[in-house]
Amino acid sequence: MPSSPQTLWGFFGAGIMAAVAHALLPSHWLPFLAAARAHGWSRQRLLGFTLLVASTHALVTVLLGILVAVLGTGIVHFFHEHAPKIAGLILVALGGSFLAFPRLFGHRHIHHPECEHAHHGQAVTLGGLFLTLALSPCEGLLPVFFATSVKFGWTAALVLATTTSLITVTLLVGIVMGAERGWEQTLGKLEERHERWLVSGLLILLGILMSAGKWH
Repeated sequence: MPSSPQTLWGFFGAGIMAAVAHALLPSHWLPFLAAARAHGWSRQRLLGFTLLVASTHALVTVLLGILVAVLGTGIVHFFHEHAPKIAGLILVALGGSFLAFPRLFGHRHIHHPECEHAHHGQAVTLGGLFLTLALSPCEGLLPVFFATSVKFGWTAALVLATTTSLITVTLLVGIVMGAERGWEQTLGKLEERHERWLVSGLLILLGILMSAGKWH
């Protein structure tokens, strides 16, 4: 019996809901906010970095969906069991680095944004953000991708992947930019060292929660 259009729309609806719920997780937007405050990024720089990392994150989820179709669901089990713990440890290490190495992470009012220290610190931070989101794919989307490819073919699965990727990236960028504006309006007058302690503490707490199986 051929699958009905209603079934296809049901898969698309499930995929979109999974993408929205996943993008709202603090583990996906809070690290960008913390990094922006620690480095003193402009809104333009924050927008560019968020777009870059969020797009990579969406691509990783799509690639995992293809791997699930080819290799089976074992890879999903691996990511569910191990990847969040690794991502959480990365956030803890990043938050600790913000505190331990203010020469690399901070001094935004002293060092020029383009100085060597700023470049090194930003490279470490971006690497941490890349790894954290790469290790936190939207697991809820993977079975939807797989089922769509089986029932409707790879074209439908590709359309679903493209749609959910655009939704994920758009939501992440919107949440990050909105959160940064809210932070600036409410906490923007904090002294740099106090703000560094705050964002570091948030990252470390988030990393601990992720390692414990929460918010991923």
